[in-house]
Amino acid sequence: MFIDKDQLLEKLNRLYSSAASCCVSLYSYPGEGRTRLLKEFLKGKKALFYKASCVPWQENFRLLRELCLRSLGEDFASVTRTSGLIKALKKASLTDPLVLVLDDFQYLSARNRRLFTYLQDLEKEASSSRLFVILCKPSGLWEKESPGETSCFRLRSFHFFELCRLYPELSPMDRLLLYGVTGGNPGLLEHFSQERSVEENLENLFFQEKSSLYRLVPERLQRYYGNSPFMGGILSSIGPDFRHLQEICDKTGLTPSAASSLLGSLESHGLTRKLVPVTEAPSSRRALYRISDSAFRFWYTYVYPFQSEIENAEGRDIFRRQVSPCLSSLLGSAFEDVCRDFLLLEQQLGCAPFPLDQVGMWWGQHPTKKRTEYLPIAAAGEDKILLGACFLTDDWLDADALSVFQKHAGLFPDREKWYYLFSTSDFVAGFETISGSHVRAFSLEKMCQAISPS
Repeated sequence: MFIDKDQLLEKLNRLYSSAASCCVSLYSYPGEGRTRLLKEFLKGKKALFYKASCVPWQENFRLLRELCLRSLGEDFASVTRTSGLIKALKKASLTDPLVLVLDDFQYLSARNRRLFTYLQDLEKEASSSRLFVILCKPSGLWEKESPGETSCFRLRSFHFFELCRLYPELSPMDRLLLYGVTGGNPGLLEHFSQERSVEENLENLFFQEKSSLYRLVPERLQRYYGNSPFMGGILSSIGPDFRHLQEICDKTGLTPSAASSLLGSLESHGLTRKLVPVTEAPSSRRALYRISDSAFRFWYTYVYPFQSEIENAEGRDIFRRQVSPCLSSLLGSAFEDVCRDFLLLEQQLGCAPFPLDQVGMWWGQHPTKKRTEYLPIAAAGEDKILLGACFLTDDWLDADALSVFQKHAGLFPDREKWYYLFSTSDFVAGFETISGSHVRAFSLEKMCQAISPS
């Protein structure tokens, strides 16, 4: 079943139906559904799909021209330059609209900087041609390139509340576990059989030598970086945690400069993320690093340490003895991610208590206790701050739950403070009334209701 998340298929078809040529950029990470989206979009359309390679421009040009020659005819036989290729493509779209998909476009634009300008100029020309170009790019380029583009879309994985609607038969804890492992990535979700429990799926997919997801993570890393020992070393040094740069250097033996450069490369592929306290600028020197890809984080936490046993056909026993009893920590981490996502979605829906400039975490020195405090949920505005606490529990919470914030009251003396409490269970009746106007309480069920479409 195809799900048109964010109505991207509808938006693409709307652009295609216009009378003019168009150039669209489509950003995604692996497994986010780009192939399926394009397959649905190209149904019944005259189309050409070219997957670029990391080779010199002349080689990509030759392969693209030969593809056009095979598919569109002899007009491309005499083409020798980029401008001539585009002119021939425009001519081919005069009778019937033509869709040209350029996959891994970054390999083309890196070696021919004028190509993107040529394609963008299609929209400015007064022409009867109907050439619809889709440039497929990695999401790591979104922030850098999308501001200068007229038509661009970004594919994203399902957030937790969408996943809940996709798997209504699962218990709340199983949904959290599934989200904690897959991050809502459609390509990963396809591997999970609905005939098995989530834990049974994990055992079969990650802890058997020939299982699909056991091999997926190292193969994807090798595709990006070959046999480099450094990238896997950095990811294993981070594991399930948030790490300071110096901690990563201590574990890997890398210099801070080298580690920073490699972390930047990993971030461009969506594998790691640099985080700073929500009250500080992105250039803050108190940055922490985390594995941002959920499957990679799961693999380097629970699979990587036991590869020897898995390769020796002992994975089933390892999962049941070593991994399954520890999954509660994964649930706690996943719930914190869900709560941060909830704040972002509240902001989008206009329900946040104040404009949230940054949503994430906060950490820093306590002014009197001389120790570092970590707040897993925090959001900052101009002169306000939202502090959150997560409770992974089956028990109902009463006003005593607010005591978790008492030790943080003096950390932000100059900001108006709001307090959000999140629980996988529920709160006693009248909790918010008892607690005051700047306190809000959300059970997991209430969060799902708040984000569900009307």
